[in-house]
Amino acid sequence: MNIRFLRTMVAISQYPSFFAAGEALGLSHSAVSVHVKSLEDELQITLVDRSRRPPVLTDKGIAMVEHAKRMLEISDEIKALASEETLIGRLSIGVVPSSLINLVPPGLAALRQSHPRLQIRLKADLSQELAQQVRNRDIDVAIVTEPGQVMEGLRAQSICEEPLNIIAPASAKEETARELLSSHPFIWFNRRTWAGQQIERHLIEQKIHVQSVLEVDTLEAIESLVRNGIGISIAPKRVCSPEYSDDLKIVPLGEPQIYRELIMVDRINNPRAKLVDALYAELVALVA
Repeated sequence: MNIRFLRTMVAISQYPSFFAAGEALGLSHSAVSVHVKSLEDELQITLVDRSRRPPVLTDKGIAMVEHAKRMLEISDEIKALASEETLIGRLSIGVVPSSLINLVPPGLAALRQSHPRLQIRLKADLSQELAQQVRNRDIDVAIVTEPGQVMEGLRAQSICEEPLNIIAPASAKEETARELLSSHPFIWFNRRTWAGQQIERHLIEQKIHVQSVLEVDTLEAIESLVRNGIGISIAPKRVCSPEYSDDLKIVPLGEPQIYRELIMVDRINNPRAKLVDALYAELVALVA
């Protein structure tokens, strides 16, 4: 079975038409059609429904693509054995949304510059969801916030620590954390996240009652809501992000200050450990 034909099938599943799939692979529309027809003749099954415009994969075609993806991953890893310098292969990465702005993009850019033949797939989700997906082999690696106890079967590597701060409008008169939190409406950072749970635990331990008004998913939204006088919040200072603007008052949370830790998790004995370690090295260098 021709590996090139399998790669064409995967491209068809990713693009809206034969023409677009061919462009992505550097093939003509007719070459794409030939690849599909050759596979259909070899397997004696219909992979594409040509009665629809544009043609779409049949159920058997969709099933074949899933098998083809695994075969292509193995093929790429075998090719990678021939090079000590350049990494080749596919890497699926899960990322918490707060790291998808300032940390991960430059890290991936540096990785791709050194290893241009790497193919990267990104997925954003909550930390606990991503960690479970790594464990289930749905993704290869995830950048998440440290949960306190890493799931069994996973390897964890620390990337950096991010300080937790109280964020208030610059006009707020109160100076201490307790005064601020007790005097203003409070905007929660999503308590389904590990960082949100960490914040909630601290407030409970310190017996600080807050006047909840909102719960939001993104740090950008929190800062905007605070700037517009909706309330105050507690949020991590994202690594590699710009300094806070002058229209915000920032008070460290806790004495000593509390941090959330960003970690990279992958499976123990991960066959893509070399790719994962290369990404980890770029991220750590970027933070440093």
